[in-house]
Amino acid sequence: MHTHILLAVDPDLENVKAIDEVEKLSGPSTIVTLLHVIGEQDVQASVRLGTHVNELKHLRSEKMASTKKRLEAAHIQYEEIIDRGNPKEKIVAYANSGRYEIVVLSNRKAEENKKFVLGRVSHKVAKRAKIPVLIVK
Repeated sequence: MHTHILLAVDPDLENVKAIDEVEKLSGPSTIVTLLHVIGEQDVQASVRLGTHVNELKHLRSEKMASTKKRLEAAHIQYEEIIDRGNPKEKIVAYANSGRYEIVVLSNRKAEENKKFVLGRVSHKVAKRAKIPVLIVK
C-alpha cells in the first residue's frame, strides 16, 4: 500500500479506471493528491473571454466532483491541487518533488480508442518521472 499517491486528472475525462487503480493501491493512511494542470492556452483563452484564472480553477474543481465523490465513498483522504502551466512539465515536477511514491494517470489516447498509443503527457511523465508511473488505459 502506498501512503502518498499523485493522481493526475483531466476533468474532461471520467478517470474511472484510474480511480479504480488508486483504490487498489490505497491503504487506511493513504493520501491522494488530485492534480490538474490548466494549460496556458486555456488560461489565455479564458482571460480573453473575461474569465479570471481563479474562476477557471473553481470551474475545473467543480468538474472533478465525481472523482472526489468516488474517493470519499472509498474512504480515501485526498487533497486537490489545481495549477497552471505546461501539464507535462508540472506533473513531472510534482512527481519528482519527493512527496509521492507513485503517479497514476489516465491515457487520453486509450480513452479515445486509439490503441497502442501513449499521449504526449503520459509519455513524458513516464519517461521523466523518478518514481513509478501507472498509466491506466
